[in-house]
Amino acid sequence: MPAASADTVVTRFAPSPTGYLHVGGARTALFSWLLARHAGGAGKFLLRIEDTDLARSTEQATLQLLDDLRWLGLHWDNAADLVYQSRRKHVYDAIIESLVQRNLAYRAYETPEELDLLRKAAEREKRQFVYRRRDLSAEQVKQFEGEGRPHVVRFAMPVKEYRFHDEVLGKEIVLGPDEVQDFVIKKADGMPTYHFAVVVDDAEMRVTHILRGQEHTKNTFLHIALQEALGYPRPTYGHLPIIMNLDGSKMGKRDRDKKIRAATQLHLKNTRQSPSDVAAAASVAVSHFEEWLNNASKQLDLPEQSALMHVIGMTESDLPEILVHDFRRNGYFPDALLNFLALLGWSPGGDRERMTMTEMTELFSVAGIGKSNAKFDRAKLLAFNTQHGEATPAPQLVPAFRAYLEVNPDSPLQRASDDQLVKLLEMKKGFRLLREVDEASRFLFVADDQINYDPDAVEKVLRKNDRQGVTVLQELGDVLPNITDWRHETIEKIVQQYCDQKQLGLGKVAQPLRVAISGGTVSPPIFQSLDFLGRESTLARIDRCLGTAVY
Repeated sequence: MPAASADTVVTRFAPSPTGYLHVGGARTALFSWLLARHAGGAGKFLLRIEDTDLARSTEQATLQLLDDLRWLGLHWDNAADLVYQSRRKHVYDAIIESLVQRNLAYRAYETPEELDLLRKAAEREKRQFVYRRRDLSAEQVKQFEGEGRPHVVRFAMPVKEYRFHDEVLGKEIVLGPDEVQDFVIKKADGMPTYHFAVVVDDAEMRVTHILRGQEHTKNTFLHIALQEALGYPRPTYGHLPIIMNLDGSKMGKRDRDKKIRAATQLHLKNTRQSPSDVAAAASVAVSHFEEWLNNASKQLDLPEQSALMHVIGMTESDLPEILVHDFRRNGYFPDALLNFLALLGWSPGGDRERMTMTEMTELFSVAGIGKSNAKFDRAKLLAFNTQHGEATPAPQLVPAFRAYLEVNPDSPLQRASDDQLVKLLEMKKGFRLLREVDEASRFLFVADDQINYDPDAVEKVLRKNDRQGVTVLQELGDVLPNITDWRHETIEKIVQQYCDQKQLGLGKVAQPLRVAISGGTVSPPIFQSLDFLGRESTLARIDRCLGTAVY
């Protein structure tokens, strides 16, 4: 197989489709994309779907991964020839069989129980467990085969010292001969292991540079041994620092589950419901629910989480964003998220932080990636997102708003035109998340007779102080119908005149109006909201509020 030229940079991102894309995976994809794009025409960024875990990999998860990468703008160069490992079993089988024929790999017949006994024996002897080939006679092999005993195929890893230079850590990483052991390259179900498939695919895709998480550092020795046995060139390796929460814990999908479990336990305490009641309401098996509730090592899957959150009154905005989908649903801009992710372990030099994708591509280098773990500061990300929204003209934000609505199908803003979205963005200047614009504006797209009035808002704003708010609405019901020029400037002028006449502060008038048209105490600027809603709907909602919410 011809090797890539010396000036070629071919990177890859190879996720396993077992769920939505984790933000750590997104950073790996970003760094690999930047490295390839920095090389210009000599660079390629490839995508591979590592779906050999048949029990956990799903087509739906694959589609979600692809959608998340497209949303981020990390487009791959092999779109017409996307590699799926599950479709290459015949390729792996042939190569594994050739290794067996060359006595470089062999079938191993130990059961999980037998392997566990070997590990425990090593523990008792206070030595590291190292698996090496067992000498089996032809009769033993024949017996095992006759019994139909399941087997795996192990690679006979040559016992010697292995080393490679880690481009991120900037040093040689070494594995001594005493740590070398034979490892599985084909599982009992007939599928190749990660360690085998990744080596074959990287070679066939001519990958020259591999950036991946530090948890894969020791795996590199296994891959080097296979590359030497198969005559493959060795890529350049760099292992990225871990992303941590601010409290020093590792950032992971369990953070979401942990938050939901704590909220569920509080819900059970406050409502005095039984676990079986909550499990039934969420359509989760009671035994499964109780095991999860009492065992922090267990996790609910995403559909179960969503169902349970609905029962206990949690929303997505109550959870820490961990998955790229979380950031999409909450209304982050992809450019702001990418800018933030790039700085998790990489520095462009100096104190520079705000960058476009073009600038990051020009400045990126593996040498700029730090060795220490990165801290995920959500307040900083939120500031990045806020600044991006402020710096971008509202019409240019509409595509991002549409992308947000695609993953929030329950929003009434699905019915909004592009011009209306522009108005909403301008009315809600200074927003941090698109979710804030959405949730503050939903009442504008709800039918007049479908507005639900918050009892607390009605009591505090309308009934309090001898029903002052009710009086304001009744009197405005006589003033507002006379406004023929229904623009927010005119409405504000007329209402201010009313305030002056009645010697009322504007807040004493604006809040009753806000409750009447929205059902609550939060909305975009009130006069712009009245303008957007229109004269007919405004008057209809005031009449309905006076007739239903107050009495």
